[in-house]
Amino acid sequence: MSTRVTKKMFTPFEACQATGAVLLVNLYDPQIPTLWLFLEAVEQARLPLLIVGNKLDLVRPETVQKVWEELGQSFPTMSLLTGENVSQVVAEIEKRFPEGSRIIVLGIFNAGKTSLIARLTGKELKIGDLPGTTLEFEEHEWNGRVLIDSVGQVIDVNRPLMVGYDFTGCSTSEEMFEKALRLEAEGILSSLVTAKEGFLEALELIHERVQRGGKIVTTGAGASALVAEEIAGQCYETGVPCLCITNNMAQALPVSFAKGTGEEEGGLARFIADQLTDKDVLIGISASGGTGFVYEAVRLAKTKGALTVAITENLDTPLGKNADVVIKSNAKPEGPSSTRIQTAHLAIGHALVCILAARRGVSAEESIRYMLPEKIATKKMGIK
Repeated sequence: MSTRVTKKMFTPFEACQATGAVLLVNLYDPQIPTLWLFLEAVEQARLPLLIVGNKLDLVRPETVQKVWEELGQSFPTMSLLTGENVSQVVAEIEKRFPEGSRIIVLGIFNAGKTSLIARLTGKELKIGDLPGTTLEFEEHEWNGRVLIDSVGQVIDVNRPLMVGYDFTGCSTSEEMFEKALRLEAEGILSSLVTAKEGFLEALELIHERVQRGGKIVTTGAGASALVAEEIAGQCYETGVPCLCITNNMAQALPVSFAKGTGEEEGGLARFIADQLTDKDVLIGISASGGTGFVYEAVRLAKTKGALTVAITENLDTPLGKNADVVIKSNAKPEGPSSTRIQTAHLAIGHALVCILAARRGVSAEESIRYMLPEKIATKKMGIK
């Protein structure tokens, strides 16, 4: 089974036999819509719940206040990295859940679930910032209780087709069609707030590079590769030199003769970075933020002085951490597929290229000329 499938694995919530839940909130990238799904699951299971905010060291007090307001309640906060408030949180867990409790630790990936369990138990557990580090539910004894580490992805298998859309309540194809389009639109609109600041910053910086004669390189894998191709195509339609290098058709690239071109291939990342100078821009696209060659290409390009821009759903990932500027969508939750995220990223890409063209004063007539065939005389068949 490929890693792209493996990291989507899940265990039914009810199979854990939990008697209590701790919901960890990544204060740096809270992803409120997904948190509401966790809260709904805990409520339906009628479990005692303690919400805890983690990564306090990465945010300002007003950010914490905003998360409290969005969730409609305040809760203790801490930093597992610095140790701030950890002892108070541990005391609250002991107070809230008596001995004999089976406590499931919930939250999106990189919220600190495994880090909390490692801190409490003293175990050396596998911890990382790549989405999908924990792939199955694991139990750990602690102070007369059982802590259950969980997968950081919500998939409700009781809902019909929880792949890209939730068709609950739909009985006809017409109803499903209307709901699908509304959900796609919601994915775009919900990204307005989270994407705006990074978008505007990236737009200005890209405009400066292009005006100085720089080019754009786009990259991504799978659905994100399609977004990368779309952005590159529209760049050429508006007169911006742009390369698109992904692993979708990487077998046609020189690097494929020496190396593979899967998501984990560092050689592909190096090949992408080789196309960039300190005048250029690399736009890395990854819904998860954990696509190997994409975040590594961004890291390498940054060391060369290229401007690096990430378009992603998740800030607290290798892609988000390595990019100069992050344009964050907010299209989840949607199960294991990325339909709405891809749509949001396409909309962001379209807006980026079209506004960039407007800023550069590209007229409709000029744009059409970029799209017209440019035929040149060529040799006839059979003449070498």
